Amino acid sequence: MFRYLKTILFAIFLLLFGKGLGMRVSAQTKNQTDAKGLKQGYWEKTDADTKRLIYKGAFKDNKPQGVFYYYYKGTDSLRSKSDFRQDGKVAYVTMYHLTTGKIQAKGKYINEDKDSVWNFYDEKGVLLSTEVYLNGKKNGVSKVVYANGNLSEIKNYKNNLLEGPFKLYYDDKKVKAEGTYVSDQYDGKCSWYFPNGVYAAQGYYTKGVKNAVWIYKAQDGKITEKEVWQNGKQLNQKEMDAYFKSKNITFPEEKKTAPQLQKRIDTTKTNSSPLQESHE
Repeated sequence: MFRYLKTILFAIFLLLFGKGLGMRVSAQTKNQTDAKGLKQGYWEKTDADTKRLIYKGAFKDNKPQGVFYYYYKGTDSLRSKSDFRQDGKVAYVTMYHLTTGKIQAKGKYINEDKDSVWNFYDEKGVLLSTEVYLNGKKNGVSKVVYANGNLSEIKNYKNNLLEGPFKLYYDDKKVKAEGTYVSDQYDGKCSWYFPNGVYAAQGYYTKGVKNAVWIYKAQDGKITEKEVWQNGKQLNQKEMDAYFKSKNITFPEEKKTAPQLQKRIDTTKTNSSPLQESHE
């Protein structure tokens, strides 16, 4: 009988005080380190001044495990969420804007270096750009997009340096510029275009320095300026004329405009202006 009464009393004790006991045990096991000083189990780090959370998550032998939450200093706003795998070597990360809470960036880290595809977003959560990383450096195709979703630019990287062809676009998908990079410098033929498709400037680079012939046009396609570059130096008019002659370079655009110019001159000579006619 006495033994039965003790059992009943113990059960009542658990019902009344078990929850509080569990809370005390939980508090005691948070933010623990082992004999070697390595973090073990669930951790919460708070700011010494604001007493607000900096991060929370679980460790095993000082290595993050599973999902961690990080907060903007002095706020309860989530700064990022990281899903740690392979004993913390790999992390899939989502970052958030402070002002809107929308996603700011998503990507992957390997050994704390950016890796694979990363996407970046504006404060409304609209995609801005996509980049590819390897060992913390840009490698591969990078894209920037307009708010309407159309491509703004596409470039190629190798070990964080621009390498290979590039293209820039107007927001209506028309080409704005195109050319090639070698070791982060313009190299080869490069062109810049007006929205109507006529090129505004076109010429050649060698290791980032203008080389050979450069032509500049107005939106109507007429040549406004010509340049010739050799060894990083721009030739004067006399040298440029000699260069064009030696290379047998001609400019059909200029020949086409000559008769049109003469026609305009003749019209000006023969026709009266509306103002003159009103005085007759």
